[in-house]
Amino acid sequence: MCPENVDLFSAISLSANTVARRVEHIERNIKSQLKDKASKFVCFSVALDESIDVSDTSQLLLFIRGINANFEITEELVSVHSMHGTTTGIDIFREVEKSVAEYNLEWKKLKCITTDGGRNMCGTKKGLVGQINKVIENSGGLKPLVLHCILHQQALCGKHLDLSSVLDPVISTVNYIRSHGLKHRQFRDFLEEMNAEFPDLPYYTSVRWLSYGKILARFFELRTEIEIF
Repeated sequence: MCPENVDLFSAISLSANTVARRVEHIERNIKSQLKDKASKFVCFSVALDESIDVSDTSQLLLFIRGINANFEITEELVSVHSMHGTTTGIDIFREVEKSVAEYNLEWKKLKCITTDGGRNMCGTKKGLVGQINKVIENSGGLKPLVLHCILHQQALCGKHLDLSSVLDPVISTVNYIRSHGLKHRQFRDFLEEMNAEFPDLPYYTSVRWLSYGKILARFFELRTEIEIF
């Protein structure tokens, strides 16, 4: 790229301080753009995840998703807060409050909260949800919809549904192809010869509900090749 400017590029300082300053400049620019978009939100929702890192420090991730008057949706990870002390509902709320103030968001425009974790997150009295509800009521807004561990709820729904009539034939076919090394190698070679969209079939695992959609979608895409094989 730009071979005529090789000497110019090689003369640019790439010291640690230079790179650090550039990264900080990019960070300020991105944050400025996000603040501008956030100021135009008609309503927004937040999603929070709290987890412990390898140094036993609680890390709080805050995601914001908002929509403006033109129905343009913005979704970003806006902050990561390292919490070295206690992690009560009030402690978490204070960190969230900092981000809401930093991006000039109005509490009364908050319409949905998605949380993960224990009572410090979802508690309706002393938990984060309870603290947010108080602030919103004081600002004249309506209580937001609260969702807790939405991925886990979807997993439970997926386990409750009886999909055996659909899954059993698919799983049986996949196991027939993949459980024998020779057949599996022949199947992959066959897919390559057919210029198939995918090179292989994934195994089904009942531990992860997401495996349902993955294996069914791949099986459907390769249904013609599987039938011929």
